[in-house]
Amino acid sequence: MAFAMAMAQDTDRRARLEKHLYYLASDSLHGRKAGTEDGAKARAYILQQWKDMGLQPFMDDSFEIPFERNGILYTNLVAVIPGSDGSLRDEYILLGAHYDHIGYKGNEICNGADDNASGSSALIEVARMLQNRRSSLERSVIIAAFDAEELGLWGSDDLSARMAATGSLENVKCMMSIDMVGWYEKNGRLELVGAGTMNGGRELLEDNAGGLNLKIEDFETAILTATDTRSFAQNRVPTLHVNTGLKSPYHKPADDADLIDYEGLDSITCFISRVAEQMASDPEFAPSGKIATIHTGDNKPFELGVSGGFSTSSMEFPNAGLTAKGRFGWTAGITAQYNSKWRGYRLGAFYEKAVSTFPDQTDLFNSSLTYRQTSVRIPFTFLIQTRDPMARLYMGLGADANIILDSSLENAACGTRDMQWGTHFLFGAKLGHFFIEDSFFSPFTNLFDGDPKAVLSVTTCRIGWIF
Repeated sequence: MAFAMAMAQDTDRRARLEKHLYYLASDSLHGRKAGTEDGAKARAYILQQWKDMGLQPFMDDSFEIPFERNGILYTNLVAVIPGSDGSLRDEYILLGAHYDHIGYKGNEICNGADDNASGSSALIEVARMLQNRRSSLERSVIIAAFDAEELGLWGSDDLSARMAATGSLENVKCMMSIDMVGWYEKNGRLELVGAGTMNGGRELLEDNAGGLNLKIEDFETAILTATDTRSFAQNRVPTLHVNTGLKSPYHKPADDADLIDYEGLDSITCFISRVAEQMASDPEFAPSGKIATIHTGDNKPFELGVSGGFSTSSMEFPNAGLTAKGRFGWTAGITAQYNSKWRGYRLGAFYEKAVSTFPDQTDLFNSSLTYRQTSVRIPFTFLIQTRDPMARLYMGLGADANIILDSSLENAACGTRDMQWGTHFLFGAKLGHFFIEDSFFSPFTNLFDGDPKAVLSVTTCRIGWIF
């Protein structure tokens, strides 16, 4: 409570945030592209702020940690606020924000005010508040300004690799990425992703909200919007991504400093400071042991999905060597799947409406009747699949039981069997929670109780959602 009141009384903090952001997102830095002189100017500004507030280097007596990719030199800035507890000071809370952006689009500067001058500005002021409260921090707090995030999260990859090599990565109790936090008012909420990686994570975040409207997600799911948490989470470090969504002009020239919600940015900065201080000062704070599926490198053991789609059905008459023209139907149902590395075992249940033509016995070549069938299909499938949990390809082979509920030929009852048996082949792709697949059902039992000898083959395209 006292910390919150002290922060609220700092009337200069908002002015400093605005000053930082207007400089980092100024035209004079030409979009802060990684590996350029303009990126180096942004880094020098952040470094000077850190030195002025008395931060210490984390590695090798230097704040600057260079690394090379594709023959180009990039540089992270990494500082530390040492913990005060002798037994906990070798444990870390890591706060990071990337300071680079994309430079130009065509002839226009992309200043990246929200992405991520906002996060870099917040990081400076969070560091200042924690430095002023350093006597209350039992764990150490690492402050990291990452380079080359826009090129592929290279800066955070390099730091996590260095820490893993020295054995310090396993002592990181939480890594927090502050990435795009300048549009709170327009987004209407602060989004926090990763609460489930910490014991009591939701309660910790809610207790420190201070009037902010929070959207809390337990785990990361979005594979197309990766942030600097990735390499840490892949090493089973608890992570939290702090952001205000994608409502700002993402990667566009319009992402300028005059559009930033500075009051919201100030509130978010205070919130991050309170959360980080509690993490660093609570001896009971601990990881939950749970990591987002997209970072585990393997498929979830059990998946439940729903899907719907359309089908084409064609009736085949083996004795006559004749195949009637197919027509469109539809299907909807559920699936349950067990995964074991590259294998999968799936059981489904689908309600289907199938439609096909049927030769008119009075005029085989010029006239046809319409056959309709309602059934419940229960397929069991053995799958072979790739092991990426969020973007995988798969193919499978299985057996079907098709329970016919109702059938008619030109709206008149016909003598179909109550049960059809058959086999199917399918292939598909899953991206995130979404999947799309094609399956081909081939029956080996006669459709009718007697003559004619006929089978109804069904080709189905399904789209669905995995929970």
